Amino acid sequence: MIRTASELRLYLDQDRAALGETRKTPRFFGDEIWKFQIALRKVEYYGACRGLLARLRCSYHRFRYHQLALQLGFSVPANVCGPGLSLAHYGSIVISPVARIGANCRIHSCVSIGVARGGTKAPQIGDDVYIGPGAKLFGDIVIGDNVLIGANAVVTRSFGDNVTIVGVPARVLNVHE
Repeated sequence: MIRTASELRLYLDQDRAALGETRKTPRFFGDEIWKFQIALRKVEYYGACRGLLARLRCSYHRFRYHQLALQLGFSVPANVCGPGLSLAHYGSIVISPVARIGANCRIHSCVSIGVARGGTKAPQIGDDVYIGPGAKLFGDIVIGDNVLIGANAVVTRSFGDNVTIVGVPARVLNVHE
């Protein structure tokens, strides 16, 4: 949860860098993914603030966040992703509100991160994780730091740090440093 203005600035700067953006602000036309991430971070920040002005700002940013989410096909709840988030492409991205994603995570299109059937717990994903297109992660699992998840992998069990995982069901392809 983003609690201070300096934390908000940190999250916004790290998200901008993760997206590879060099400009300070998004273009008026285009840059919808960047605009979505800005709205997401502002919803996280203003949702934690108190006062009438903060509630008004939160309402505006929540409306903007909702509109961009519908346009882009994203279902990314607030207070789930760490700083440095990179949503690579438009397309269906569904993340459970009980999942936790660490810093510097890159998520491609058609990714689902959620609870298993009949469960209540979702994946806990570490820092510096790459999630390839079409990957599905679900259940009470922990993914370590510096992990690469291949395209269309189905991850139903936990994996440690510094591995590449692929396949259905997912298995370790190699270990890297």
